Amino acid sequence: MGQDEHHRVVTAFGTAWESGDAGALAALLDPDVTALSDGGGNVCTARRPVRGAGRTARFLIGVVARRPGVEMSSHAVNGRTGLVLRQEEVVVGVVSCGVRDGRITDVWLVLNPEKLRGWND
Repeated sequence: MGQDEHHRVVTAFGTAWESGDAGALAALLDPDVTALSDGGGNVCTARRPVRGAGRTARFLIGVVARRPGVEMSSHAVNGRTGLVLRQEEVVVGVVSCGVRDGRITDVWLVLNPEKLRGWND
């Protein structure tokens, strides 16, 4: 899979996530998707992996719903297109994704403020 496909899928994923449309978001997720989140004990998030398209879509929408005014933008994360979540100009989350066959297979969500310091310097 090339960078162009990864960029296209992650950008569509961000748009669907930001819209809050669980159906549109789930359609971009592999049925066996796994989401891992890191709140570092400082931010409420899932303690265990979230598995499956429907559960993952609902979980991700909930993450944004708990942070009114969050804006998403595409950004290079680990050398590929990812998403940055900002609230009042402060980075509150960084998301990287695995993509295969045009769908998101893995979501890694960092919400731990300690791990986001470098994004806010």
